[in-house]
Amino acid sequence: MEHRRRSFHRDWGESCAFVFVLALYVGIPNRYTVGGPGVTLVLGILLAMACVLSIVLTISGTRRGARIAMISVAAVLTLILFGSLSNIVYRVIFHASKIDGVKLLGSAFVIWISNVVLFGVFYRWIGQEDFIFPEKAGIAARPLVFLDYLFLSFTTATAFSPTDTPPVTTRARMLMMLESAISLTTIAIAAARAVNILG
Repeated sequence: MEHRRRSFHRDWGESCAFVFVLALYVGIPNRYTVGGPGVTLVLGILLAMACVLSIVLTISGTRRGARIAMISVAAVLTLILFGSLSNIVYRVIFHASKIDGVKLLGSAFVIWISNVVLFGVFYRWIGQEDFIFPEKAGIAARPLVFLDYLFLSFTTATAFSPTDTPPVTTRARMLMMLESAISLTTIAIAAARAVNILG
């Protein structure tokens, strides 16, 4: 029973975060996607099933199965993220006159949120040893949870650089650099263009 509690404590955040991203994909259908609405719907259903499966496996204590399910979801969402970003950048550069401002803004919002969630999960997976998290003097260190890594990802995506938690390994630095580049591209090209059109 104690093993199941620890497993659930470790993994429920990632699974629920993926469900939230999928809810955005479904809740904001008026956006630029890769492959059209049919492909998006099929991928959404498959990913939702995988997310639910990962939560069930986490609760039951089957950590290996939950991890495989979450890695599969993360891999597909990463492909969707890069595909969607490439799609809207292409449209902004080569078909600027045909872009719908509301649709572009919705696409940029979903991409930005997906970026924050995905990299929060990636930071959680590579581990605490890759970062220096601040500690308050006189207070015993507590185990880090997914929300700590989600905050790290959010600050990286908004400040485009480390804030209170610097990376100490090359892979952590490369991940943070990639996240900042995606966020900057989304805001500077997609969101700014959408606001310009709507204005």
